Amino acid sequence: GYMQGIRAMCTKYNIMMICDEVMMGFGRTGKLFGFQHYEGVIPDIVSAAKGISSASIPLSMTAASKKIIDFFADKPLGYGSTYQAHPVAMACAYENIKYLLQEDIVGQVQHKSALFEQKMKEMVMTYPCLKQYRAVGLMGCFDVQTPCGENPRLQHEALGPAFNLYKQAFIENGLAGIHRYPHIHVSPPLNITEEQMLDGFERHSRAIAVLNKALGFPETESQPLYVSSSLSTEATEQSKAPQDSLNVSAPAPTM
Repeated sequence: GYMQGIRAMCTKYNIMMICDEVMMGFGRTGKLFGFQHYEGVIPDIVSAAKGISSASIPLSMTAASKKIIDFFADKPLGYGSTYQAHPVAMACAYENIKYLLQEDIVGQVQHKSALFEQKMKEMVMTYPCLKQYRAVGLMGCFDVQTPCGENPRLQHEALGPAFNLYKQAFIENGLAGIHRYPHIHVSPPLNITEEQMLDGFERHSRAIAVLNKALGFPETESQPLYVSSSLSTEATEQSKAPQDSLNVSAPAPTM
């Protein structure tokens, strides 16, 4: 696979492989770390934050292989960190990770990922302004397009009328998120219930309907077909499938 190829190339040419797990680490993808989806891939350095404390207090971490740590044992880099290993932050991370393990949050993400991906797919099938989606665990992203199939906005440009209307509808429907159009990220809390997830997608559907119309697509029914909040046997079986397989309606660009 791709990631195995990257690992092999780094090993061959003595290049350090660094995995940024700031967004994906601590359960977001259905594994404790995202790189664990790829058999045989062990990075040399891993950076992480966010999920280490569930954002209740600022904290980040860097992990490295023993080879790298041993190299710097007698070769200090000459920099310091005023708040390194702050006892309050460390205590928060300890309790947070203990909760993740005791409540099997990673297992919950695996179980709910089938319903999550089903709703992502329904949104793309309902609204033509959504060109495609990709999802793994409880992390998803939509790509927005114009009726001509073009990118409606470059990220350094002003939002414009359509995305301004969508952002207003998004907020009015009680949703909160980071707006990075033309990509629309969907990242619910890892401990979200199935009922809350369905409610969230229903609210998001109403906001996407506004964007769909504002971009010039024919008006579409604002609510996709919703399944029961209880996962079907089929959906549960799907949740057991390899999580590194991202279903999209077209080749997906990099997020």
